[in-house]
Formats: sequence, structure tokens, C-alpha cells
Amino acid sequence: MVRFKDGIRIVDMKNFNENQNRFELRVEDINAPLCSFGNQRKCIGFDTEKSEYVRFTKSVLKKFLLSMEKQNVA
Repeated sequence: MVRFKDGIRIVDMKNFNENQNRFELRVEDINAPLCSFGNQRKCIGFDTEKSEYVRFTKSVLKKFLLSMEKQNVA
């Protein structure tokens, strides 16, 4: 079942684990859609296979953030 929030597809851990390489986390992307309050999003997911922005569940977002933190430490 595909879920949406504010018109953007939600990617959960199950969908993410099917093909992790197709997703990326974009930080301060000026082309990202605005949030429902009209503000620029700080972080948003992107599906490179479908060329569309996606929302990550908290567990997927944490995985990306931990990965980025490890890269910054190394």
C-alpha cells in the first residue's frame, strides 16, 4: 500500500530496504516542495528512480542522519 502525506509519497523502512541506492537525502534543496505551512524544508528524501521527492519515515531518516554523521567524523 502506497501512503501519501501532503501529496508526497511516504517511504518506510520496508520500501527503503528493497533498494536503498535509489533514495537520497537532500538538505536545503531549493527545488524541494514547500511544507504544508509554506516553509522551505530543511531535509527531504528523493527517489532517483522516479525523479520525485518523497517523505521518509523517522526510522529511514535516522539511518540517513547516522550515515551522514559517520561521514563527518571520519
